[in-house]
Amino acid sequence: MINKKMVVLNNARKKEQIDKMKKIMAEDICPFCPKYLTKYHDFPIERTGKFWSVTKNDYPYDGTAIHYLFIYKKHIENISQISTPAFGELLTHLKWLIKKYKLPAGGFAMRFGDPDYTQASVTHLHAHLIVGEKITTNNKNKYLNFPIGYQK
Repeated sequence: MINKKMVVLNNARKKEQIDKMKKIMAEDICPFCPKYLTKYHDFPIERTGKFWSVTKNDYPYDGTAIHYLFIYKKHIENISQISTPAFGELLTHLKWLIKKYKLPAGGFAMRFGDPDYTQASVTHLHAHLIVGEKITTNNKNKYLNFPIGYQK
């Protein structure tokens, strides 16, 4: 039986995301495990390797120009479970996206472990590549926010 914390409704940001997560919870599955990824993920897998799949995020953070996910193929939840070769492959996928989009900048983040600490909506280990818009000269831009945890 899958832990009900495979998806965390309280950490979802959009109504469509919550609706999808309720279906996932009813099926008692992990939406990022390879067996279910194509069923529940809207975008195609653009690149795959031995350890990771690369795809656009179905629910990008507000204001992002580009938001990709690197989803570990095996169901793990902690960064300590990643092998050195898997980290190498992750870097190869990241460099591929940087080259593909000719990115001048971006942010790369990975949350791991208990979502009560990380604010992740899916506990299956994955990483994010997030690119915002270039700041305008009037400095009226808002910051992009990537939730990485909680504060008291």
